[in-house]
Parts: sequence; C-alpha cells; structure tokens
Amino acid sequence: MAKEKTPLQALQDTIKRKGYEWEAVDTPQSVLSAEDQKSLLGVAVSDEELDATATAIDSANGLAAVLMAERPMELHAPAAVDWRNNGGNWVTPVKDQKSCGSCIAFGTLAALESRIRRVCRNANMAIDLSEAHLFYCGCGQCCNRGWTFAPALDFCQKTGVGLEASFPYTPGNQPCKAGVKPYVKITGWTRVLSVADRKNIIATKGPMVAGMAVYADFFRYRSGVYKVTSNDLRGYHCICVIGYDDGQGCWICKNSWGANWGDSGFFKIGYGQAMIDTRFAFYDMDTRCPVPPVNLCRRYVPYLRAVLLLARRNAMLRACLRYYICGRGRRPRCSRRVIAVVRTVWLILRRCPQYRRPFCALL
Repeated sequence: MAKEKTPLQALQDTIKRKGYEWEAVDTPQSVLSAEDQKSLLGVAVSDEELDATATAIDSANGLAAVLMAERPMELHAPAAVDWRNNGGNWVTPVKDQKSCGSCIAFGTLAALESRIRRVCRNANMAIDLSEAHLFYCGCGQCCNRGWTFAPALDFCQKTGVGLEASFPYTPGNQPCKAGVKPYVKITGWTRVLSVADRKNIIATKGPMVAGMAVYADFFRYRSGVYKVTSNDLRGYHCICVIGYDDGQGCWICKNSWGANWGDSGFFKIGYGQAMIDTRFAFYDMDTRCPVPPVNLCRRYVPYLRAVLLLARRNAMLRACLRYYICGRGRRPRCSRRVIAVVRTVWLILRRCPQYRRPFCALL
C-alpha cells in the first residue's frame, strides 16, 4: 500500500508537474491554521474594487503599448533592477507583522524607508519607521479587519510617521500613542497602473508599495519565482516591490513575515501571478530627506566648537545653552546677545539633530 503524501510533498509534485521553478518547504507560517494565516494578511478590498482596478490596468497597459511603439528608447526601462544591489543596498531589514493584519503599514513603510535612503543619497542610512504609529494611529483597532492603501498614504502625507523608537510595534489592537513626533512626511503619492510605468518608476526612484492575492501554497514559498498552484485563496496582502527581472519574468519583493520565511524574508513572483499586476495597482510616493546629508552639516561644526569654548568662559551662555538646548537646570536670565547665540545653535541642531547629544555632553 502506497504511503499517503504529505501536503508539502503533494505541493512539490504539483510544482514539478507544472514546470514551475520555485521551492516549497514547511515554514512557521504554513503550519498555522487557515484562520491564523489570514491574520498575516490585511488588505481590505472588495471584488468590485479589484474588478475596477483590473479594467483600469488593461486600459493603462494598452496606452503604454502605443506610447512604447512611438517612443521606444525614451520609455524603455532596464531589463532588471534589484535595490538590494544597485550601487549599494537601499533596502532596510525585513520585519515581522506577526498575528495582526497590519501589512499595509509594513509594506508602505518598507518602501518609504528605501525612498528616504534614496533622497538622502545614503544607502547605509539608519532609518526605522514606526509601523505602530502608522497603523494604530492611522487606522485604529484594525488588526482583525485590515486596511487599504489610500488612507495609509494620506496619513503619511498629512500627519507623517514617527520613528520605531517612539512607538515600538507589538501585534494586537491597541490605542494610538499620543505625542509621537513625526519624523518624515511624504509630499505626494500616485497610483501607478501600467507595467511599463511601474518598471520605470522602480528603476529611477526606488521600491514601490503593492498588493497581491495570497493562496495556500504561498505560505510554503522558499525560493525561486513563485507561480500559483493552489485555488485556495486566503486573502489579500500588501508587500513592497524592490525590483524586477525581465529575464526571469518576475517582480522582486520584500515581505513582512520575518526573515525565517521565504528567501530571508524576500520573494520573487512571476509577472501576472496572484493578481499583483493585473488587479492591484502599485503606489509611488515622493518625500524629502528628513536629515541633511552629513557633509552639509559638517560646515556647522566649527561654529559649534567655538560656542562650546566660549561657554566655558561665559557662565550665562553656558547656563542658557544648558536650559534651552539641553533641557537642564533652572531657567536662567539671558542677555539679548546670549539669546542670539542660543537661537543660532537651536537652528543648527534642529537641522542637524545628530549633533545635539554630543554638543550637550560637552557643554
């Protein structure tokens, strides 16, 4: 009597039979119940919205084909882009949303963190935005019902997003934390429909926000170019597209299920698969560098050193700097001349906050 195949073995056989080239394994996500797997998703979208987006995508792709025929060199994107290896690694580390339908916040901020590195021209820039601030303050008690793209991007534009240190993420419905200072805002966002436009924006500006359908087999993805083998739809998910490869016919994406899933938290998905480019738009965004490049801030160092030297000899200046800049001591009396120096230092440290801590330590 033949031994019954496990679900993993059955999936591996199906992948092989269909001629697909991706590896399936048991993962921490694949062993969860169907209900618990749904908690790893979180895009709230109706069939009517998906149908309307599909119609708009078809129209946009048709127009793009006409324009490509007229101006092929002008609109042609590179054959492959991966922002993990494109003159540096512009992609921040993979995170884990865990058992909360907060993928919109994770996919959106994954793209925004990369865009900040791009506009700041610093692939090594330490940037960790607060998914908790975006999700629990922008959506509210939404773990069980999820969220969608437009309101999340509107929150990033109108309110801005704080740093992870200001509001650390934990899964589960919780109130918005008051007093979180926005670290960055986006200046605008756009829904992008045609494949040609998506590739051009990824190639020139960086990663984008996207959505996809998640089927039961996706939880077992390990590596290769994912193509759907299952009819068991579990829900809809937000991810960050960090590149594409025409040779392999795929989008390259960053997920939010931790580094133990997939290819260290990343995956490749075939063009036209799981609705990623047929029923979901991609989302572009613009932002400004929240911290000026280090080389621009360095010009202020001689002035700050001079102020520190002067403060050693001037008790009033030292006391006023300590109180107004560093928040130490009692409120002192400060002359107009001293206040002018304090105001200048305050403006410099507002523009270059990385100097505040060492300045106050030396004061």
